[in-house]
Amino acid sequence: MKRMTLAACKLAALIGCMVGPGLASAHGIDDYSNDPAYARYYHQQLTWGGCPPSLFTDGSTIQCALVTVPVDWADPKQGDITIGISRPLNTQPYTRLLLVNAGGPDNSSASQAELLEQLQPQVMDDHLVIGVDLRGLTDGTGTQVSCDYATRSGGENFMDGDSRNPTATSLRAQQDWWNRSISACLKKNATFLKGITTPNHVRDLNLVRAVLGFKRADLMGISSGSSLMAYADRMFPDTFDRVVLDSNMNWVHLDWQRQSLTRAAMDQLNIQQAFIPFISRHDDQFHMGTTPQQVLGTFQQIYKATSEHRMGTVTPDQALGAMDGTGMWVFWDLLVAPSLSSMAQALDGDPAHIAAAEQIAAVTYTDLRTTPSFNPMQYALQCNDSGSTDPRSTNQKIADVHTYWAIGASTLIDTCENWPWRPVLDRVLEARTTVHALMLQNEFDPSTPYSEALKDRLLSGNDARMVFVNNAATHALMYDDNACVKAAEVAYLKGGTMPSRDVICQGQPMHSFSMQDSVTYEYGFPAAGWLLPPPPLVQQVSWRLVP
Repeated sequence: MKRMTLAACKLAALIGCMVGPGLASAHGIDDYSNDPAYARYYHQQLTWGGCPPSLFTDGSTIQCALVTVPVDWADPKQGDITIGISRPLNTQPYTRLLLVNAGGPDNSSASQAELLEQLQPQVMDDHLVIGVDLRGLTDGTGTQVSCDYATRSGGENFMDGDSRNPTATSLRAQQDWWNRSISACLKKNATFLKGITTPNHVRDLNLVRAVLGFKRADLMGISSGSSLMAYADRMFPDTFDRVVLDSNMNWVHLDWQRQSLTRAAMDQLNIQQAFIPFISRHDDQFHMGTTPQQVLGTFQQIYKATSEHRMGTVTPDQALGAMDGTGMWVFWDLLVAPSLSSMAQALDGDPAHIAAAEQIAAVTYTDLRTTPSFNPMQYALQCNDSGSTDPRSTNQKIADVHTYWAIGASTLIDTCENWPWRPVLDRVLEARTTVHALMLQNEFDPSTPYSEALKDRLLSGNDARMVFVNNAATHALMYDDNACVKAAEVAYLKGGTMPSRDVICQGQPMHSFSMQDSVTYEYGFPAAGWLLPPPPLVQQVSWRLVP
């Protein structure tokens, strides 16, 4: 069994790692492959066909299929659902299998696998790359459900299109509105939603491996997919072999709500220290000013104009949604720069400019005032996994929204407040096992902060190694053409060679398809040699947005 090293156990004990006697090991988890009640799942035949296009790829180099899985792995009599998987269009005999999950958690893995094949084709020399969707995805091809939002009372803090200025009364109104919405959704789809859990996703992964005829599989998880693949390694350590975790959540003790709080602070710091400076160096694209102070001043004008309804139907939330483009830098040309540029131009009051801003704002940020329905998949996953864990008071939530104005409002509502089922994550399994993985991590990742990844690394002892990219401010390393990262990743996936110690790579200037930056960012602690530095101090956040 993959147990903690002595040093890791000592460190874990400091934060409450409890190991009880007589507990089942990961080796003892049954995958039901020899149980007649599950035979039809393991013996199913797949039908491959075309894949739908996505935001990032057109699906032209892959095929897709549906895999039938039990809605509840603990009780196959509850019925079946399907999940989507993808493979390369031109398959050949492969010696190894690589299962890929795109994270999100509501992202289709088909496009992610296709991108991996295009950006890192050397991985395909010996690996069959299979994208595996989580159950219930919005943009996936498997079984989905849709639920209607409850009638709005008008008192919710998003009703004026500005979620960043809540009051205690409006926050309670929004919480009540959400509770009514999710309660009706659960009554309608209880069996399906109860089955959306990380342990069930892991069993789906294991089933895909078996149906494809492989005894073992390698894993790659991006972003929140890191938590899935880490848990898979815990559940079936003898089945899943080489594990690559790109942009890491805190998977050593997976807690979705607390992860969101950490992300809000790091995202805000990245906007201040990286994104706004980037905008100032690309005024030809953003048209917001040539210094960080000018950019922030222009955005303050946009925020004020939308708050006062002087930019047509464009709301403050839509403006803030455009500003929060820190994660996937390579895709800025598609939406972020055009959105901010059109809003800056609309400050002159020209009806034509306002109309252009309205058009692009409509696809930038979902307007909860008019959206009739939602896919509950990600909420079910988070609530089933770890439940309600946000310790903040109402006053603290409001204060955090004012400090972390980019995405702080996304943490206001406790989506799990009245969840009917207990969390399913096995904390004993987490305490008794460790994860064997190669971790890829950018220092200033705004979506999966380095501070959480460092906890994973320290508690994994010698069973994990981190490829750390110094002064890199993006999310998802697979999009960056960093030779240092690729060398370590390919050596591990193709040859099974884990670095003998952590690897420090240097970040490259930020870029998108048409914008090439000239500098990297230096707002953390310096990395020296092979030693991992402390995480950046989020207390550096100081640029406020005046309502």
